[in-house]
Amino acid sequence: MRILFAGASGVLGRATLPHLDGHDVVGLTRTETGSRTIRELGAEAVVCDVYDRAALLAAVERTRPQTVVNFLTDLSGGSREANARIRRVGGANVLAAAVAANASRLVVESVAFPLEGDGAAAAEELERTASRFPGDALVLRFGRFWGPGTFHETAPPPPSIRIDQAGRRAAGLIVAGEPGMHAVSD
Repeated sequence: MRILFAGASGVLGRATLPHLDGHDVVGLTRTETGSRTIRELGAEAVVCDVYDRAALLAAVERTRPQTVVNFLTDLSGGSREANARIRRVGGANVLAAAVAANASRLVVESVAFPLEGDGAAAAEELERTASRFPGDALVLRFGRFWGPGTFHETAPPPPSIRIDQAGRRAAGLIVAGEPGMHAVSD
């Protein structure tokens, strides 16, 4: 399976890529550092900012994916506004790219725990956007991540999931999950 993976260098992407061995994965990242990480994890890397719709469409034209994965977040800077923006604008651009690529499958990362304010509205909008995909759409609602590279060293209140388990389960759903909503937590 040829997979275009937006957010491949993020914490969930890094946990998922090793479990997609045997598939042809192209990971998108905004930085050269992210690009090196993606290559080290066994995938091809493309530097592309998902806010640049033309560049994203050019990337799907080159890669011709069957499956498009949107595991985009913008949490590292601690800005809720930035994370809401990537869900809204990045999510819409990834959807447009999946449609333009004539991909048969779209997989989107969401959350299984309550959010407040604009964050909640952005997550809901991301899920609605994914539901407009003409092929198989999967929304993976993850619990709070914990473990190496996350905000939590030990398990936070439920719903939660250790990051390595989240990556393993995400890979299985990307490849063979049924369309619809999936809760991914302990």
